Amino acid sequence: MESQDNLHNADGNKKENDIDKNIENTNEESLDEQSMLAESQKEESTAEVSTDEDIPQSGEPEFKPEASSTEKSESKDAGDLDGDALVAESQKKEAEVIVSDEELEKEDDTEEVHSDEDEHDEHAHHELEMPDYGEFTPEALIAAADKLLKNEPIQKIKDHFDAIRRNLLKQLNEERQHKLEQFLEGGGVEMDFEYIQPQREKFRNIFGEYRSKRQAYYKDLEDKLNNNLKIKLDLIEQIKEIVTKDESIGDTFKEFNNIQQEWRNTGPVPRSESGDLWRTYHHHVENFYEFIKINKELRDLDFKKNREAKEKLIVEGEALLEKDNVPEAFKALQQLHKKWKIVGPVERENRDAMWDRFSDITKKLHDKREEHYASMREKSAELLEEKKKLVEQLKGIDYSHINSHHKWQESIKKVESIREAFRKMGRINHPDNDKIWDEFREILKDFNHQKNQYYKDLKKAHHVNLEKKRALVDIAHKLKDSDDWKETTNEMKRIQAQWKQIGHVPKSESDKIWKEFRAACNHFFDRLTQQNKDRDKQFQGNFAAKKAVLDKLSAYEPNKDDQAKSVNALKEIINEWKQIGRVPRDKNQIESDFNKTLDDKFKAIDMDRKESQRIRFENKLDSLTDGNDDRQLRRERQAVRKQIEEAQKELTQLETNLSFFSSSDPNSPLLKDANKRIKHQQDQIEMLDEKVKILNVKIREVQKADEEEAPAEDENKSGEE
Repeated sequence: MESQDNLHNADGNKKENDIDKNIENTNEESLDEQSMLAESQKEESTAEVSTDEDIPQSGEPEFKPEASSTEKSESKDAGDLDGDALVAESQKKEAEVIVSDEELEKEDDTEEVHSDEDEHDEHAHHELEMPDYGEFTPEALIAAADKLLKNEPIQKIKDHFDAIRRNLLKQLNEERQHKLEQFLEGGGVEMDFEYIQPQREKFRNIFGEYRSKRQAYYKDLEDKLNNNLKIKLDLIEQIKEIVTKDESIGDTFKEFNNIQQEWRNTGPVPRSESGDLWRTYHHHVENFYEFIKINKELRDLDFKKNREAKEKLIVEGEALLEKDNVPEAFKALQQLHKKWKIVGPVERENRDAMWDRFSDITKKLHDKREEHYASMREKSAELLEEKKKLVEQLKGIDYSHINSHHKWQESIKKVESIREAFRKMGRINHPDNDKIWDEFREILKDFNHQKNQYYKDLKKAHHVNLEKKRALVDIAHKLKDSDDWKETTNEMKRIQAQWKQIGHVPKSESDKIWKEFRAACNHFFDRLTQQNKDRDKQFQGNFAAKKAVLDKLSAYEPNKDDQAKSVNALKEIINEWKQIGRVPRDKNQIESDFNKTLDDKFKAIDMDRKESQRIRFENKLDSLTDGNDDRQLRRERQAVRKQIEEAQKELTQLETNLSFFSSSDPNSPLLKDANKRIKHQQDQIEMLDEKVKILNVKIREVQKADEEEAPAEDENKSGEE
């Protein structure tokens, strides 16, 4: 087949932390919301994968948002990342990356740089749908890689490039190994083997460009994240300085808000720096709020604004619970969590209640989402079992002893139906998916190898048959204008029978060579038909003459009292019959009528049985003789000899039976009957021996006439020349 399914396994994401175990409720009155945020940050044991936006507030659970490439990290603001812009800018600086064969066999090992906004989730799905690259031809794989490189963000195509590279190299390596085996079978030495694959070279260039862009992207990303870190550290220093300034509370609060807005606009920082950065930032934010406690009116106004913002987020979250599309609802919830974390604190008496409402929404949606993916996992397991059944069906097809085109076609249809059912299931997210695909592919590979070998051998046989039929065509062309009607007719029939015994020829030549052969044969047989028609016209007079002789024989009344005279009269009629010659083929019945009438006349005069049989037999032989052709005479002699063999066996059996009567009475009726039957059998054998002698004489006469006619024909040809 052949035809294949890549069955890419997308289960490599890190396992999601259970949100329930991270829910912590605290009612300590001494801590405000930002203080509890800092406190919970200290208790986290997953600093490596957490981000500055993953830190819970006031007992909030650590929220692990789904990694989704549909969420754009780019922003028009100066602090956000634009992946395409980074790539475009980096292309000016990057140096060409030359990929060797060894590097091409390995996955791209470019070190990825992660920001504090990178998201991790067990159920993360790629924005770009992963096709079944195992079904792609090498040309299609290269085209897909080129299209991805030109049209998609470089940071989103790694899994695709890994799958394309793996499937392409598998096919190219198998092709190269096959060519190597052929080279070695032909007597070559492996160290002398060289096989250039343009497809490999083309992909090598694309893969090199891919690696170069990817390295440049992460280098620029790293620079950007470090720059954002530097900006945010500077903003923290500005917050620290606010409380030392001698200015009005209104101006101070306005400056503080400006710093917060710039913080939000700055964008992500390196993930490794996120935890300490956030703790430090919120520590100084808390200090600021402690500093402005003297201005309760401004602080209450800020609390009210924050409360309204969080109420709105809670309402939006509750609406998400009603959505049927669970993955989309969860993505929207991620955005709500990001917004929640950048909204400032609310009054202490409302703080826990509002967070409980928001976290309850999160828990319900998380449970709903878990049910959704549990159903998907169950479906994946069911599909995997279906694929295993198809593999077993494929194994059950025994094609090892198939030796006919018809049976191979039946097997090909069965395999194709199984392969199509396997392909329609598509890729499934299951750890055993690649394993079952490899098993399925190996069975298909063996089947295709056996099938190709059969048709390769069949093709050779077809070419051998073609040469045999071409030889028969040559013979037919040489014979089609021959005037040796009897010999040529027999030869034409022989090569036609031989044609039927020869097997198939290549389809491209079949009609052409058959038409050529048939035309040559038809040409001769059309001439033969016309020849027979012309000859039959000549024989019409013979029929009329023989009809008159038959009427004469029928009217003759033999004299029983003068047997000799009657015999002579009948012989004269026989000689008169012989002198006339052949009749048209459709009037051959007259020969049988004459012999039957002759038998009746001999019986009428009680002629000696042997003599009458001899005369009748000689007359029969004259009708069998066709010019110089003695083949019918030879067939008659063979038939008579077979009769002699059978008669001799019967005589031997009768003589054996007679030995049982050795002591019997000579006058016993049984003994007399046995002797009579033996005598009859002996007479029969004697008569048959006489027929063989007559046939031998007749055959020699025909052969002699043929030998005398041949020189005369040669002389005529010489004269014509």
